[in-house]
Amino acid sequence: MKGFCYRCGAEDELIEGLCPICYAQEHPLIEVPEVVEMEVCHLCGSYKRKVWQSPKGNDVYEILDEIAYYATKDNIKKHHPDIEVEIIPHEPKQLPGGKRSRVEIPVTVIATGKLAGEKEEREERKDITVYLKMVQCPRCSRYKSSYYVATLQVRAMNRFLTDEEVEELDRFVREEVAKRLEKDRMAFITKFTRLKEGIDYQMGSMGGARNIAQAIKARYGGKITETAKLVGVDKNTGKNQYRITVVVRIPEYKIGDVVEYNEKLHVVTSMNENKLYMLTMDKRRDKISLSWNEVEKNTKLVRKWEECDTSTVISVTKDNIMVMDDETYEVYELDKVADVKEGEKVKILKKDGVAYFVGKIDEKS
Repeated sequence: MKGFCYRCGAEDELIEGLCPICYAQEHPLIEVPEVVEMEVCHLCGSYKRKVWQSPKGNDVYEILDEIAYYATKDNIKKHHPDIEVEIIPHEPKQLPGGKRSRVEIPVTVIATGKLAGEKEEREERKDITVYLKMVQCPRCSRYKSSYYVATLQVRAMNRFLTDEEVEELDRFVREEVAKRLEKDRMAFITKFTRLKEGIDYQMGSMGGARNIAQAIKARYGGKITETAKLVGVDKNTGKNQYRITVVVRIPEYKIGDVVEYNEKLHVVTSMNENKLYMLTMDKRRDKISLSWNEVEKNTKLVRKWEECDTSTVISVTKDNIMVMDDETYEVYELDKVADVKEGEKVKILKKDGVAYFVGKIDEKS
């Protein structure tokens, strides 16, 4: 409806008594402060929105643009949901001040759209300044003070870890920590300890310790136990504070090892995070699967694969094979429990005057 604008007196189509120009001046598309401040950690580069978060970029200018973008975005109030906003960070400037110096980033905000009652879209441009306040985030503060809430212990069942296993497991743990840090900033390692029985990691996150223990179990098999210790009360919330110890024990055995179970000999054929699989070392070659709890309680190592005697197959019949020990040149007749050929290398176990077929060397390798 046409009329006279009560603000400037011009005759035009009115919106709430105002001409389109005056209405736009009285009713901006967006509201945003002229100055916005964002806390940024001077050690790790993380920044605080509602919570502290790590930057997505790697280049320093990409990170500064990212921080300026979110600092602006979080402080914009749109007066209509359909308004489109473009945020353009400009070249940052370092302000003097020694340890208290701040980074200033000019930002241009361009809003496009219309409010209820307007017929034509309009564009608004606002120039603001984002100041980066350099602080130390809680994560870095805790890391530097050797803070931890969980201890991850990596062990083996009924034996010590070998040097090779320690090296491999430590590499695996640190790879998993790097992955976990993308989701959980507190999943850092504050202390690493090498003990004769295994390796310990003090970590800043209970969830991180549990997650990495599960990753070890999924890859190597074994079992996980967890205990908790009360260490105090949070003075702000009044809640009890605990530290947990997560112990993951990888299997004592490897594929090809000979194990005693229920007073019978078995050879380990495979394993996963939940079970160990074996074959009986008799002519029947029955398949057996055991949970890791049962393995730890009810089995015993008889001979490691590498400790079994290496022999050469010298003849094969329908039901038997003849093998010759490569060191003693003694000949043994065994039940034919696998498809072997003359000249192949096999492992045998000699126990109580009886020789048993363990496996073919080429299959183990």
